[in-house]
Amino acid sequence: MSKSTLLSLGFMTFALFLGAGNVIFPPQLGQGSGEHFLLAMSGFLITAVGLPALTLIAIAYMGGSDALTSRLPRWGHLLFWSVLFLSIGPLFSMPRTFTVAYEFTAKPFIGDTGLLMCTLAMAAVTLFFALNPGKLMDRIGKILTPILLVMLVAIAVSAYLFPHGETLSIAKQYQEFAFASGLSEGYMTMDVLGAVGFGWLVMNAIKEASPKSAILPSMTRVVLIYSVAMSLVYIAIAYVGANYGQAETNGGAILSNYMNWIYGVPGVILLGFVIFMACLTTAIGLTCASAEFVSKNFSSCNYKVSAIVIVAVTTLVANLGLDMLIAITLPLVVVLHPVAITVICLALLNVKRPVSGLTYSLTLITAIAGGIVDALKILEKMPSDIHATFIQYLPLYQYNAGWLVPTMVSFLLFSNICGLNKKSNINRVNNTST
Repeated sequence: MSKSTLLSLGFMTFALFLGAGNVIFPPQLGQGSGEHFLLAMSGFLITAVGLPALTLIAIAYMGGSDALTSRLPRWGHLLFWSVLFLSIGPLFSMPRTFTVAYEFTAKPFIGDTGLLMCTLAMAAVTLFFALNPGKLMDRIGKILTPILLVMLVAIAVSAYLFPHGETLSIAKQYQEFAFASGLSEGYMTMDVLGAVGFGWLVMNAIKEASPKSAILPSMTRVVLIYSVAMSLVYIAIAYVGANYGQAETNGGAILSNYMNWIYGVPGVILLGFVIFMACLTTAIGLTCASAEFVSKNFSSCNYKVSAIVIVAVTTLVANLGLDMLIAITLPLVVVLHPVAITVICLALLNVKRPVSGLTYSLTLITAIAGGIVDALKILEKMPSDIHATFIQYLPLYQYNAGWLVPTMVSFLLFSNICGLNKKSNINRVNNTST
């Protein structure tokens, strides 16, 4: 594989992950962490970049995304992937990209009246790129991503040369445990779900670009480019927040007000274009991944029809109740995160040593239960007395990872029980035969 092709694939992968949330979140971490910036950022990069990167490599190592659910029955396979793609596709992530793009580009100038017009325009551009997935690398990796990177670099250089001021205060969680808070915040970017969804899309792009290349080495190099680019962008944008001397409610406000402070209206327009590009590349990738899943698993739906329907539903949701839908689907997205990580780990273990179907199912049930617990905590719906008990007795609960230890323990317990039962059955058969 040529260096230019490898670079284009790496940039394509970077652009698929860089959504609006990834752009507007780091400034808040930068401002909140203050003097603990490096420690918090280190933890953030491990989970926000490291986990998705390892997920992509794991998918390539196993030979494709289908291996993740190979131990599940057909209905379980379809249920997992359908819920995943509905959540990161037309019912949650994609409508959010449409509305966030509108919020940062058109709304400051035309108000609330232009939402329908702008989301229709976003839908048309998304379909233009998504209806020919074979050209995805050329269109995103060679055209959109370089433009996006140049604009992000310009913002980062401006922040370095013209810092707004010193951070006024340090958030409590960073004062007490900066590294662990960074880990938790990076975990909550939900990019692991994106990696699960984008896995076969990146693999197909590699096969299309270089059919004779081995997938795993190529994926590793592509992921390395993605990881370096994404890490640099996170650090640069977080640096804007770390040198912004006015308290703001969110990272988007920090970026917007900084660009207005230093460049005025042209700066706001530039930031809007950055957000638009980030939203567009993510929307294109999610459309391609979702449509490919539908066309592969439901024979009555071809790729182009699926893509059109997905974008149409996204546009409808973006205009007719995104806030309510987010309130409904956010718990599901939070629950899916530990389930996806568990599925990846079980599939990797199954490659080396077969995992029994019972162990697989019971471990997943534990992960789902743990995910529900974390979702209730994140949404502040956990009863106060149970919340206090979990903080005291459930490891990692305060870091939104209370599912982890119970899931690991359940896997070890059930695998040992199933192993003992298997040995017992073998001995029984041997005794009977003799």
